[in-house]
Amino acid sequence: MPGNRIVSPLIVKKLSASIADEGQLNEIEVNPTKVNGKWVIIDGQHRFTVCKQLGIPVEVKVNKKDFSLRDLVTMNTVRKNWAIADVVASYASLGYPHYVRLNEVYLELKKKHGVSLLVLARLAHGTLAQSTSKHSKANLWDGSWEWKTDEATVRSVIEQCAKFKELRPNCLTDTFVICVFRLMKHDPKFKVKRLLSQAHKYPEKFIPASRKQDMMRMIEELYNWRKTSINRHYIDINL
Repeated sequence: MPGNRIVSPLIVKKLSASIADEGQLNEIEVNPTKVNGKWVIIDGQHRFTVCKQLGIPVEVKVNKKDFSLRDLVTMNTVRKNWAIADVVASYASLGYPHYVRLNEVYLELKKKHGVSLLVLARLAHGTLAQSTSKHSKANLWDGSWEWKTDEATVRSVIEQCAKFKELRPNCLTDTFVICVFRLMKHDPKFKVKRLLSQAHKYPEKFIPASRKQDMMRMIEELYNWRKTSINRHYIDINL
């Protein structure tokens, strides 16, 4: 099916030995309607690939109704067969513009900075909020998600936050990235350079938190640590 996740050579390799020894244990699910005279695989494309390579007959189960890509994503989400990266790549392959953009930037920044897809998606959407509601613009799973933040800003925020990795390699969390994004956007007096300098001087104070308000409090304390009252800068934790 167009948009199905890409066949992984690693999974094919793992399945090959098992199917060669025991045969195909699970049927491959297909849509009842053929396309150009061929079955459309809904579940089991890796098993199909292995059977084809081994030259053994393929056992098929024909579903009662045709599955769409959204049905396929929902099914594999429930079964926990697909990661969010599989979902995004599938919608991107079908030309969904927001997913094409997200997938391209993710692959680039993952290689460069190790940023996670969910962190990038929340930054690109501009909020920590996530949704599984149908047609919600914050829902990555059903093709409705939208990129809202200016791409140059997204790249700048990730670049700035990545500078803290030498202090804490796992610091690129969604809460830290979103907090820095909010401060860069709404607080003209906030300087990432000063925060980074303080983090290098007092690394014991750079302790990322899971909750946004706690993260903001940590940033404020670190930003002002051992600064005189005249040089202190108070942060609005509700940004």
